[in-house]
Amino acid sequence: MKTLLLGAVLVGLLSGGAVAQTIDDQYQSPIPEERTFLRNNDKYEGLVADVGREETFHTFKGCFKIGWIKRQKLTRTEWDLAVDQMAKDCRMEPLEAEEKDIIVEYLAKNYGRRR
Repeated sequence: MKTLLLGAVLVGLLSGGAVAQTIDDQYQSPIPEERTFLRNNDKYEGLVADVGREETFHTFKGCFKIGWIKRQKLTRTEWDLAVDQMAKDCRMEPLEAEEKDIIVEYLAKNYGRRR
């Protein structure tokens, strides 16, 4: 009888501790919420602050994920071609030369590779 009672007490303690641990973990998760990955709730989704960031973001945010753009490592020439293709894929009118140059320069400088 003592063994059965002791077993029941241990099970109760262990299960109560497990529940308490689960509740504590819920409030102190080591994994940050998704929105904390963006610095200061950055409205430009983490694009490098530089000349051309706003133009790039506002031109392509509607049809491209900014994360995809940030992962590309293209040369300036490749970005030049990619921007034309991206505009076409977004069913946009071709960009004006000045705006396109700003975007291509921004992307090549911040998300490019040198050749």
